[in-house]
Amino acid sequence: MKKLSLILPCYNESKNIENLLNLLNELKKKSDIEIIIVENGSTDDSLKKIKNHIIYKNNSIILVEIKNNLGYGYGIMAGVNKAKGDYIGWCHADLQNNLEDVYDSFKKNFNELEKTNSILKGKRISRNLIDKLFTLGMSICVTMIFGHKLRDINAQPKIFPRNFLTQIKEPPNDFSLDLYILLVAKIKNYKIIEHPLKIYERVAGEAKGGGSLLLKIKLTLRTLKYIFDLKKNKKF
Repeated sequence: MKKLSLILPCYNESKNIENLLNLLNELKKKSDIEIIIVENGSTDDSLKKIKNHIIYKNNSIILVEIKNNLGYGYGIMAGVNKAKGDYIGWCHADLQNNLEDVYDSFKKNFNELEKTNSILKGKRISRNLIDKLFTLGMSICVTMIFGHKLRDINAQPKIFPRNFLTQIKEPPNDFSLDLYILLVAKIKNYKIIEHPLKIYERVAGEAKGGGSLLLKIKLTLRTLKYIFDLKKNKKF
């Protein structure tokens, strides 16, 4: 059994696929990692490029195909259901995180993950002021509403032990999944370990979450709606 199953949700990332798969070819040389790409209903030729790449032809990755996109969270959970590692995590496929850094963050915090009930998450560094302000505002809202201090909610990766799956009951299908996982962790008294990771500029393709100012506002509004729905339904 692999130590870490790393899930990479991919939606309309045709311009990034070649670079992503080339990097995965190097990452797969680590004997303790399982790579799962979720082709999350792309409308471009992402799926075709994945299947044409040597790393796929050599059976070096697991490919989960979703015909119609039902959301970021839905795609990730489809990958989680295929994961066989002792630890399960995910990270965006847009290459804004260096995947070697993601793997190193797991290795550097492995002893603490193994000894305690913990979840590992990234802590984004080298970000612009607007991004920092949106992140801070969301963190303050969640802390005030739920009474649990959470920081940099959407930072990647999220990595947790397999036994944490028993705590995941009704995960959202959209970008609120990252918030949901952290809230569950807090409620169940899991320690949240933060590891600083540099964020790189997206060099190809279009952001699906909070890239532009408009997307940031839309993502924030969707997340706030999810927060208030959770509070109203007394699920947290």
